[in-house]
Amino acid sequence: MTADGGGAPASAGVDGVLSPREDTEPPAQVRIWAAVAVGLALVGVAATIWRPVAPRLPSELPPQASFDAALLATIDRYRTPRVWLAPVVTALAVLVPAAIASSSGAARLATFLTGDRTRAAWRGGVVAACIAAVTWLVALPIVAWVGLVHEGRWGFRTSTSLGWFRDQVLVAGGRWLAVGIGVVALLAARDRWPRSWPYRLTLAATVAALVLVVVHPIVLQPLLLRTEPLPAGPARDAIEDILAGAGHAATPVLVADASRRTTRVNAMVTGLGPTERVIVYDTLLELPAAQVAAVVAHELAHREHADVLRGTALTAVAALVGLLALRAVVDAPASRRRTRARSAGDPRLVPLIVAVAAVLELVGTPVGAAVSRRVEAAADHRALELGTDPAELVRTVRTFVVRDLAIPEPERPIQLLYGTHPSPSQRLRAAAAAAEARGTSLPSIEDLQREERTLRHPLAPIPDTGTGGDR
Repeated sequence: MTADGGGAPASAGVDGVLSPREDTEPPAQVRIWAAVAVGLALVGVAATIWRPVAPRLPSELPPQASFDAALLATIDRYRTPRVWLAPVVTALAVLVPAAIASSSGAARLATFLTGDRTRAAWRGGVVAACIAAVTWLVALPIVAWVGLVHEGRWGFRTSTSLGWFRDQVLVAGGRWLAVGIGVVALLAARDRWPRSWPYRLTLAATVAALVLVVVHPIVLQPLLLRTEPLPAGPARDAIEDILAGAGHAATPVLVADASRRTTRVNAMVTGLGPTERVIVYDTLLELPAAQVAAVVAHELAHREHADVLRGTALTAVAALVGLLALRAVVDAPASRRRTRARSAGDPRLVPLIVAVAAVLELVGTPVGAAVSRRVEAAADHRALELGTDPAELVRTVRTFVVRDLAIPEPERPIQLLYGTHPSPSQRLRAAAAAAEARGTSLPSIEDLQREERTLRHPLAPIPDTGTGGDR
């Protein structure tokens, strides 16, 4: 029986026999698409390897990387539940799709949702979106406790419960839509081009990523953050000095209304070409102007290094490796027997596809985090070259610790899996090395603690002495 998509009947049964389409796709055409995909992936690898990097860090921690015991105890109380619960959510993201795919009812569920069709790509997308939604719902109680209860208790959440939930549904809904569209494309491509589909989809994924990067600031980001021009004041003056000194005077710098959701500070470079801009949280403007300028210099470094474009090129690597791994699993005769798939585009394959994709995402997470840490370290180094005073970098990094309760040196497994930036201790070591190379001095730990009294998190006791304490 042919499905909505039409075309030649599938002859591949549970024994994995190739369909007529699989026999007739020209080998030369497959080779061309393979060359295009591999070429794109090599560009992504080259853009990641041959790029500006930060110098090697000194092994010794400077005195400025010390924090008092009361603050460290406060950070531990705040971070411990998050450190324990984050791996649980990560595990559920894999275990739930795997449980659905391995259950005896997975094929029946796909059949129920898609009907008796062997070529129904869009219906397969519905199945994939449903699995993604179920996975989200299973993890939602944990995510809600962390985001609503815990963050609210510590004063980081400023949105209402309803506003927080709206944001979660908006982000999750976007992910469900992306998963559904991705599976529709995958099933349709497998059915239409059974031998070359991983290579064709690698190109499609790279182009899609490029388009999303370009439109993100004007289409997607406003759904969560509204922006406006940077207001006049000391922060704007300091930022304009950094922009002019770095030769980026025309770079748009906008302020986002993040304070409606959080008290945390942040900034980002987003967009590409005509939509490229630097966005700072309005909470960042609460910091001293020199620290705001240091953060913007870091974002300008990302712009100079073309990190957004390099990251987009890396999409081809992830897509090609992931799709080839997916093909190896899904095209195995055992997989077809278990799923009872009768064609390359049969929606009964979807639970297995989603489960394998979840495993691949987990495997790729530490790789992506390692690349990100390297990129962020290089941006820190370039920000110093753009005029950031090492002393201001020290103050800024310490603000992340004393104000936002960042862990100075996370446990290695946590840093490897979730650490997208160098740890605060590593960034302080880099600032100290830059100060030594320039022959400049850094503020003493006693002076830093006095300056930080007004920035310190409200639940962190202020030390009575000016000593640095334990790290």
